[in-house]
Amino acid sequence: MALLNGCSSVGGNYAPVTTNSPNISKAVKKEETKFHQVKKGDTLYAISLIYDLDYRQLAQWNQIAPPYKIEIGQKIRVSDPNPGSSSPMLEQTDLEVPAKPKQNTVTATATNKIIPSRKTFVSPNATPNLAYRPSYKTQPSNITAEKSGSSAQKKSIISIDNGNMLKLNFQWPLKGKILKSFSEVDNKGIDIAGEMGQDVSAAEAGKVVYSGQGLIGYGNLLIIKHNDLYLSAYANNSQLLVAEGYTVEKGDVIAKVGQAGSNLTSLHFEIRKNGKPVNPINLLPEK
Repeated sequence: MALLNGCSSVGGNYAPVTTNSPNISKAVKKEETKFHQVKKGDTLYAISLIYDLDYRQLAQWNQIAPPYKIEIGQKIRVSDPNPGSSSPMLEQTDLEVPAKPKQNTVTATATNKIIPSRKTFVSPNATPNLAYRPSYKTQPSNITAEKSGSSAQKKSIISIDNGNMLKLNFQWPLKGKILKSFSEVDNKGIDIAGEMGQDVSAAEAGKVVYSGQGLIGYGNLLIIKHNDLYLSAYANNSQLLVAEGYTVEKGDVIAKVGQAGSNLTSLHFEIRKNGKPVNPINLLPEK
C-alpha cells in the first residue's frame, strides 16, 4: 500500500502528457488550405479547375455575383464554410441519349432550333488580348435537336440547364492516339498525341472563360464553358488563338498543339461536370 501510495504521489506531481500535437498541426495545415490567394491571370473558373470545384459553388461561398470578377490578392475560400449543410445550388442534371441509327433527316424546327452564338477569332499570329471582354449572349431553347446525318456514333447529352433542355454532342478536339488515359488520381483528362502546331478544335460551342498560362502543370491553357454544368479544358498548347470572353462554335480552331512536360507533343483534354472531372471517352464519339 505504501508503495502504491508513493507511486500515486509521484505521478501527481506531473502534468498529463498530450499526444495529439500531430493532429493539431494537421488541423492548422488543413485550415491554411481553405483559401486561394488570387494572382495575376486567375479567374474563378481557373481556380475551380485547380480544386475540382464548381465555379458557382465558389461564387456562393465567397458571395461573388456574376460576372464573377475577382481581384489580385483577394482570398477565395475553397472549402465549404458550413460543412454538412446541403446546398440547393447544383440541382441541374443531364441525361445521356443513346446513339441513334444513321439517317438523313433534319429533326430541328423553327420552334426548337438553337441559334448559334456570334463567332469571333483572333489572328493566328496575334497575341490573345486577355483584357478583351465582348458580350456573350445565348438564346437557349426549351427543346433542341440537330442534324443526325452521320451521327450513328455520337454520344449526346440532354442537359437540364436553368430549366432549359440543351443538347451537347462533344467531338474530338484532336485526332490522334491516346497516350494517357483518364484517372481520377493522376490524370483528370486524356492526353492525345499530335504534331507540333497541329490545330486544336473546340469540342462543343461555348464561351472562353480562361486563356493563359497561370495554372501550374497546364501550360498554355484554354477553358470553355458550354453551359452551367459542363466545361472543357485544353492544355499544353504551343499557341492560344482565342482570348477570354470570346464565343466559339463546335469545331472552331482555338489553339495549336504543343509539348507536355514529358516532351511528348500532345494535347491534354478535360471535361468537367459541376467542377468534377469526368472521363472524356464516355462523352466523345467512337473513332
